[in-house]
Amino acid sequence: AAAIEQLPDIFERSFTCTGSVKIGGDTITCPHAHGTMDFYSAFANSCNCVYAQLAVELGGETLERYARSAGLLESHDVSGIPTAAGSFDVGADDSNVGWSGVGQYDDLLNPCSLMMLMGAIAGDGSAAEPSLIYQETSMNGLTLFDGSSSARSSIGWSADTCRTLQDMMANNVAKTYGQSQFGSLAVCAKSGTSQLGGGQKSNAMFAGFVEDEQYPLAFIVVVENGGYGSATCVPVLSKVLAACKSVLDGE
Repeated sequence: AAAIEQLPDIFERSFTCTGSVKIGGDTITCPHAHGTMDFYSAFANSCNCVYAQLAVELGGETLERYARSAGLLESHDVSGIPTAAGSFDVGADDSNVGWSGVGQYDDLLNPCSLMMLMGAIAGDGSAAEPSLIYQETSMNGLTLFDGSSSARSSIGWSADTCRTLQDMMANNVAKTYGQSQFGSLAVCAKSGTSQLGGGQKSNAMFAGFVEDEQYPLAFIVVVENGGYGSATCVPVLSKVLAACKSVLDGE
């Protein structure tokens, strides 16, 4: 989002990934060399090298501002239960800024905040606030609580930026994850890996939304110690989305 709004030529640029890049005396690595890419492909390939270099160009203060405007550094209220706030460490040198720019270094993220961001991207900048249950009724069937309230939260990104991200996340599914895994649901998504340190296997994450007003679903799947995001999380997500679709279809 920062690159889209702050770098006017970002979609005209071409990037080359050889598998690693030296930044500030440290080496930023990718699992393998991605070759030559445009901005869309770098996102679909989760290219650390490209996004670390863009992070340094944008600067740590800019990235921190965008993380804050996305709601990723705040605590959120879910049916009266506060979530843990996230954090973004600007870093003292370019290598740390580079790693922060790809979501590593000392960054901390609450999955609920990321799910709300996915909803806001889908909603051109605003999202429904989540609750723990959809509806509570009395013994007579009268509605006591309706979780589908009109309460919404907003992020500080433009609607145009959100629409561009919608398109980029749809491209991720089409080019990398495979639309066939989600049936007829138009899924837009991004995989993630949450490194834990101390020799622990990473947490796997997969976040996104369904781009269809009939199925207004934002989601995040987290598999603790699951490793790489899409390989571990997509099978879980496909089953959950299929169940949600059945409910919304009245089946």
